[in-house]
Amino acid sequence: MRPDVLVGPSDWVVEQFGDKVAAELWTRVPEALSTAIEREVTTHPCMTQTAERVLANPRWPLPYEELVLFLGTLPGAEIVSVPRSIYQLVVINGHVVVPWCYGQSARDSMRDAPVGRSFGRLARELLGRFGPPWRRSQVEAPLPLDAVDEREVSKICSAIARMDPVPEVVIAGYAGAPHLGLLRACLGEVKSTDNGALNWSHLDDLPLPPPVIPRPRRLQFP
Repeated sequence: MRPDVLVGPSDWVVEQFGDKVAAELWTRVPEALSTAIEREVTTHPCMTQTAERVLANPRWPLPYEELVLFLGTLPGAEIVSVPRSIYQLVVINGHVVVPWCYGQSARDSMRDAPVGRSFGRLARELLGRFGPPWRRSQVEAPLPLDAVDEREVSKICSAIARMDPVPEVVIAGYAGAPHLGLLRACLGEVKSTDNGALNWSHLDDLPLPPPVIPRPRRLQFP
C-alpha cells in the first residue's frame, strides 16, 4: 500500500456518509471495482486489447453492478435502477456513487485526470442536473449519438430527481488494466471554478484489496 493512503476512512468520508458506513465504504468500493475487473478478465481471458477498451467504456455494466452488490446492503443505502438498463446506482446518505475509469496506470492519480473529459453520458447528466454549476469545455470530447444510452440515462436521472433530498454526486474513480487488475481507486467530489470549469473539491485514495492468491492444485494419483 502506498504511504499516502489512509488505513481508515478520511474525515471527509465520515462527514459525507456517516460513522456507521464510512469504514465499510472505504474498503468495499475498491473491492467492488476489483471484482468487476476480475470478472471481465475471467470471462474473456484471451482478449486483453478488447478488455482495455471495455474497462474504459462508461457503459461497461460490471462496475455499476458490483458497487450495488457491495454497497447496497449498507445502512441507509438505496438502489436506483430502471428495467432493461445497464445502469444501476446506489445512493448512501444523500450521495449517489458513480464509477469512472480514469486511467490504466498506477502512476496516474485521479487528481491529475481532466475532470469531465472522459465522463460518459450518465456522469455528465448527473453532474449537469445535480452537481455544481459548470460549463462544458471546448476541448471536451463530444459523445457519439446513442439513442439507447440517452434513453437509459434520462430514465435513471429522472428516478434520482424524484428522491428527497436530491443526492449529491460522488465519483468512484479507478485505474485498472486487464493483466494487472485494479491499480488505484479513489472517491472524489467535484466543484466548479470561477470560470465554470470542473475541478476536484476533495479526493481520497482508497486502500486496494489484497491480491487473490490462487490455491495450489492438488495432485491426483491413480
